[in-house]
Amino acid sequence: MNERIDTKKVILTIKRNMGWLILIVFLFVSSMFVYLNYIATPMYQKSTQILVNQSDKSQSNGIEAQTVQADLQLVNTYSGIISSPRILNQVQKELDDAYTFNELADMVKVKNTTNSQIIEIDVINANPRTAAKIANITAKTFSKEAPKIMKVDNVTTLSEAQVFDKEVPAKPNKLLMMGLAFFLGIVVAFAFIIIRIMFDRTFNSTEEIEDFLDVHILGEVSLFPSIDPLQNERMENKL
Repeated sequence: MNERIDTKKVILTIKRNMGWLILIVFLFVSSMFVYLNYIATPMYQKSTQILVNQSDKSQSNGIEAQTVQADLQLVNTYSGIISSPRILNQVQKELDDAYTFNELADMVKVKNTTNSQIIEIDVINANPRTAAKIANITAKTFSKEAPKIMKVDNVTTLSEAQVFDKEVPAKPNKLLMMGLAFFLGIVVAFAFIIIRIMFDRTFNSTEEIEDFLDVHILGEVSLFPSIDPLQNERMENKL
């Protein structure tokens, strides 16, 4: 069935169903608002940065450049070590087994900037103080274990995770989620309009006929309600 959806009919359908459109968008936005403020658990992110060098001893420029290049190549290895059971099991003990290894692995994320010896340890937790504590313990544990694992004798903590008076949760991003809900509401609302157009085969008003067919209505036949014959007989008897 080939049917062309005319722009004029789309506009007319939107005007007729404006209430439904607003309601659909409102339901999406209000549902997301309730979820973000009363259901979703805010998650806070805390980070600490460490710098790893092969050695802190004075070296010639040529040897030092080679050492830095070697450090850059080993950054991914260092990142893997931080996320390994060797480190996280020690962190787990420091936290009195408050979290399992899998829970810590989900919370602790390690990343590094391209061509940089700086490693950043990010921890996400529902409690900002707990997140900062885990990040700092992880950094200290790596600093202690690194010489035993990779013979690295110079691990420097550049910045420790800190807790502030007013913390802003990293997840969920309320502004982004509300915008997404609004966009989805509009998409669903217009999908609703398109479906109504595809299945609508009637004209609901003289204005629609005039606007859609570009003709003038000269008159219309009113619909008279049917009268029950028994009711007519009773009326005649009264007369």
